[in-house]
Amino acid sequence: METLTVKKVEENYTYMMSMCGIYGMIFTFCLYQNLSGITFPVCVAATIFTTVLFMKRMGITIQRNFMIYVMAMLLLGVSTTMTSSGFFHVFNWAGILLLLMTAVIRQVNPGGNLNFQQYLVNILVLTGKTVISVLDPLLHGIQYNQDREKEKSKYIKPVIIGLLIAACLLVVVLPLLIFSDQIFASFFGGFIHIFKFGEAWGLFFTFLAGFVLIYAFLSGISRLEFKSQEGGTVKGKEGNINPVTGVTFAGILAAIYVFYSVIQILFLFMRLESGLPDGVTYSQYAHAGFWQLLLVSLINIVTVLVCISVFQENKILKILLMVISVCTCIMTLSAAYRMVLYVNAYYLTFLRVLVLWFLGVLMLIMFGVMWSIIKRDFQLFRYIMVIVTVCYIGLSFSKVDRRVAEYNVEHWDYITSDDMAYLIYSSSWDAAPVLAEAGKKAAKDQPWQEQYWKENVEEYYRRILDQKMTLRSWNFARAEAKDAAREYLHLLDTDD
Repeated sequence: METLTVKKVEENYTYMMSMCGIYGMIFTFCLYQNLSGITFPVCVAATIFTTVLFMKRMGITIQRNFMIYVMAMLLLGVSTTMTSSGFFHVFNWAGILLLLMTAVIRQVNPGGNLNFQQYLVNILVLTGKTVISVLDPLLHGIQYNQDREKEKSKYIKPVIIGLLIAACLLVVVLPLLIFSDQIFASFFGGFIHIFKFGEAWGLFFTFLAGFVLIYAFLSGISRLEFKSQEGGTVKGKEGNINPVTGVTFAGILAAIYVFYSVIQILFLFMRLESGLPDGVTYSQYAHAGFWQLLLVSLINIVTVLVCISVFQENKILKILLMVISVCTCIMTLSAAYRMVLYVNAYYLTFLRVLVLWFLGVLMLIMFGVMWSIIKRDFQLFRYIMVIVTVCYIGLSFSKVDRRVAEYNVEHWDYITSDDMAYLIYSSSWDAAPVLAEAGKKAAKDQPWQEQYWKENVEEYYRRILDQKMTLRSWNFARAEAKDAAREYLHLLDTDD
């Protein structure tokens, strides 16, 4: 495999500019004022394809494992068109970028045995190098011109500069002239109506963003360096600190955590109420302490990972870290059980579903951490990537807002105005097909407010219908919401 250098990118400047220019046009077509439409997966596919073309041009062999990342990225792209939830739109973007960076790092360093910390560092480094490469299209162009100055005609450069200056001036001057004279406007007025300048600026900046981002990302890839290479392998740094330090503080933590875990088993899971403090019911005891437990669990995971990395291998330390890990699992289960009890009392919200999902993923990650304690060469980062990716893709396709609305409507015996307000104003359009049923149930339970519910639901559905959706911006969840709105309003008109 050839070595990546910035010089190679400069030498292929014409190819890079053409490729990134085409990508910029696709980026603009797909994403201009349309961040979650049916064209979003096309943009994801274009990003992957452009990256592959770049790596092949640079002499990098694409490994078969790259297709696993491709499938995950495309699934997240499809998921974006299946929901109207802004939360998933943002995190789908983040997930796609994280997968793309991880995939590239593995292709650039195919034989490298990177450990967990090195993967994280390289992702951060690639992000930083992408940021500092945003001016590379200009800088590489200057270098490219300097290298080939003697080969160029003396007329080409001045002509290009003159055309660029004229284009920039006309963008400002032409609209002013058109609005200043009616006769002049009769000749050029049609042009300004066809080419809307406000929209043109939006299209231009969208294209510029796509062009610069992809160029900077590819240039950032060329700046990656893997220094500790021996025979194509990057060796992970073994811990070299005396394990006695780790045994000391891990032993203290383990003793406290074991005591705490016994309390959770006896008083939370087994419901041994005889030992509860005076005046505290089991329900009050169960509902308290959720966020504290979640934070402690996260701290424990980080602590165990640090101990594995920095301390020399030691049997006693391994045992203590395993005890801490098992106690962390018990704490995670305790936090999840408390949240389930809370849901039984106060029903579901988007955040509560997200927390339960996170606790489940945290438990699976903890299993990998425990295995890495036993087997130090376990590829923990790859394990975590697989767990998080698979679980997140499942979550992103699950239409959380709709499932929350269905659960709540089914279990609510009495729907209050606050409950309806949550469904209307705090949920995405994914919940729209369920809202009509909620309104009917609320009106039935509170007949004196039937007109209030009808007006609120009607206004909600009319807002949905007022939102325009073109073929380019088509989104499955929004289309489903519009169908539900039409059906509800049709039945409303029929009843009237």
